[in-house]
Amino acid sequence: MLLKLAARNIRRSVRDYAIYFVTLVFGVAVFYAFNSIGSQKILFSIEGADASAFEVTQELLGTFSVVIAFVLGFLIVYANRFLIKRRKHEFGIYLTLGMGPGEVSRIVLYETVLVGLISLAVGLVCGVLLSQALSFATAALFTIPMTHYQFVFSSTALLMTLLCFVAIYVVVALFNLLTVRRYKLIDLLSANVRSERMPVRNPWVCLAAFVASAGVLAVAYRLLIENGMVYLEDPKFAWATVLMLAGTLVFFWSLAGFAIAVVTRARGAYLRGLVPFTVRQIASKVNTAFVSLWVVCVLLFLSITTFSTGMGLIEVFCGGMEKAAPYDATIRADVYYEEETDLVHPASESLTARAESMAAEHPATYADGTAYGWDIEAKLRDANPAWDDFVKESAQIDYWEVPGSTYAPLMEAAADVELSTVLNEENIKSSNIQVVGVSQLNALRAMTGADPITLADDECALANNMDATDELAHAFIEKGKVASILGHDLRIQDEILDVQFSDNAMTATALVFVVPDQAVSELRAGGAIPMTSYLNLTYADGLSATEGDEALAEGLAIALPKGSPSDLETSYTYADDAYSFQPGLWPASTTYTKAEMSSQADGLRMMITYLALYVGFIFLVATAAILAIQQLSEAADSQQRYRLLAKLGCDERALNRSLFTQVLVYFLAPLALAVCHSACAIGVMSTTLFEALGVPVQGPIMMAAGFTLVIYGGYLLITYFASKGIMRQAIRG
Repeated sequence: MLLKLAARNIRRSVRDYAIYFVTLVFGVAVFYAFNSIGSQKILFSIEGADASAFEVTQELLGTFSVVIAFVLGFLIVYANRFLIKRRKHEFGIYLTLGMGPGEVSRIVLYETVLVGLISLAVGLVCGVLLSQALSFATAALFTIPMTHYQFVFSSTALLMTLLCFVAIYVVVALFNLLTVRRYKLIDLLSANVRSERMPVRNPWVCLAAFVASAGVLAVAYRLLIENGMVYLEDPKFAWATVLMLAGTLVFFWSLAGFAIAVVTRARGAYLRGLVPFTVRQIASKVNTAFVSLWVVCVLLFLSITTFSTGMGLIEVFCGGMEKAAPYDATIRADVYYEEETDLVHPASESLTARAESMAAEHPATYADGTAYGWDIEAKLRDANPAWDDFVKESAQIDYWEVPGSTYAPLMEAAADVELSTVLNEENIKSSNIQVVGVSQLNALRAMTGADPITLADDECALANNMDATDELAHAFIEKGKVASILGHDLRIQDEILDVQFSDNAMTATALVFVVPDQAVSELRAGGAIPMTSYLNLTYADGLSATEGDEALAEGLAIALPKGSPSDLETSYTYADDAYSFQPGLWPASTTYTKAEMSSQADGLRMMITYLALYVGFIFLVATAAILAIQQLSEAADSQQRYRLLAKLGCDERALNRSLFTQVLVYFLAPLALAVCHSACAIGVMSTTLFEALGVPVQGPIMMAAGFTLVIYGGYLLITYFASKGIMRQAIRG
């Protein structure tokens, strides 16, 4: 009998359960779908790095799922409070009719179990369907055709979802039992006639606090802009965060009083229709729930920023792979450095300084390099006679630093250029100019089908394809005009060379001068050694990317067998443990391949995309659900007020407009401030990172806006119609 009564109660209270049920279904579906990512690799012919991308993504999502589980648990318990509060009068009737507290508790328990089972079943069905959609999304992220689709069901994700939500439902059931048993009969019977006091703070105090909060937030924004979100350990970033949180809290504490102080002075607008009632309703709710509005605003800020910047970071790390990795493979030799920073900030004092240090510290490697003229391919071909079996074409690029010739004169000529925050002006000024020979450059251009360039003896060219240094490169040509190299003033050609010197995760050629071969000969004759060398390869015809990578790994393992003496402290294992070689300063410190770079980019794209969607979606649902529940509670508490207004002659259409305004303002207030916070953070990241790297953020921002509009707007409409039902019931009841 009690079970039938519980089932009937659920059917009769479908509108009350709408927010609760939708939130449960969303939570279950998303939790299952994103924890089933690891099972999707069976759909594709994926091995090696691509397969590990699934595993890493699954592990990361699993870690975040613990946090998500706590968020969902809090949210479900919070939502359940509304249902219990809404039905206090009903429980009082049960007790009056002779039911014992234990029987009422069992009814509540049965309802919790039934709603939990139904939402779990519906959520799992939706989650399984969503996981199939994610399979196609994964195929798109990896640019892999889904040749043999099959239905995928993850037993691991199912078990995780069941354990998580069963635990949450148990907590909810215990909470309900304890709550119902604590109530007194008089409180239950009078629940529908008792109304909360409508607290309103001193408007002048609120006005002062509101102005102060605006000032605090302005300071926080300024500190964040100055920090640039590049150095997170900078005290400015910490202070910006603290001030943003404090300013937001004071903003919501003072908002209602400030709004009343402003609106009541506009007598013509204020004293119209139900405006006074609407304003007081909103002010009362904001005053009593300012802490939760603060939390909601912060979560919205995190959700919007996470999604927008996450999508932008995909382009930073994964965009333009064809341009960033134009060769089948690259072998890099570091040659010699005292500190790793020397590779990006060369500052040798003489031509022979590095050569002398290398000869003293690594005599065998130095002797080997000089014997081969630092020709990597010649060394590897001698060590492995089968080299030409898998290498069709190659071109080596040697970076040389020019001691005594720094970028300082050119930087002074370009002093009016505003540098990206990712660049260090002093480091650039004090760095020796880096050069490559024109013959090596033309050999590299031939590999990519580009035309050769010609240089007169008194000319040089500037190679640059990094967006962060693009404006500086143009200034070097237009204002610097001449580069002083080895005591020669070389005129810089007008055209910037867009060339990638090696395979990389992103375009990485920055302010490198291409000089006549005689300049490189002078460097060699003066006793200099290359700063870094890159040997770029094209695999033999008929070899796939995978076959070429395997052949290269085998060839390097033969030429540089594992376990042989090394001048590096750590070893590098190539892609798979089955294919390894012993790295050194020369001839091979590490390798990059196009397939490797593409695989890593695809894996990173999948990880960032799914993490941004997962965290962004859950936070967005959590914030919208909290606001919805609070607004429904307010509607339930205000039934007596709506009933009185109706008796006084207020028509239902005016009440509906008032209610819609309340819901709209309550939802938009935290969203508006969160958008301001997000605009500042995203704007700073756009200036310091995305624009510097040539990555547009308009697309990710529009995606985040659409994402927020659908989820947040959906909850707003559900809340309005549910509140409207409560109000209508109060008027007609």
